[in-house]
Amino acid sequence: MSRPARRLSPGLTAELRARLLEARRTLLRAVAATDEEVAGLDAPGPGDSTDRAAAASITSLVSRLAGHDKRELDEVAAALRRLGSVGYGVCESCGKPIALPRLRAVPATRFCLACQEVEEVAP
Repeated sequence: MSRPARRLSPGLTAELRARLLEARRTLLRAVAATDEEVAGLDAPGPGDSTDRAAAASITSLVSRLAGHDKRELDEVAAALRRLGSVGYGVCESCGKPIALPRLRAVPATRFCLACQEVEEVAP
């Protein structure tokens, strides 16, 4: 089944990107052991000369994440990759657009509410 394209406005894309980046910062801060590690998380974004140092800091923290937090961080990273594509905001199960209030509340979601409920019940 082909998935419908979903185009988000630049403003909404920026809002959702900011929410995803904040979720990532929150997860990483939860396991940061030192102020130095936390400072590394706030390093400038992609394209800056500090990318390698920030990536090394994130890699170190990710290795200490608990299972649930690791999965959640993986979901955030995947959502950031999907954000620029027409597939972002489209349910991976039924192929229908995910409601905007749900995307704002859970910007890393891959499923609409109905399909998420089925996912949570499935073994």
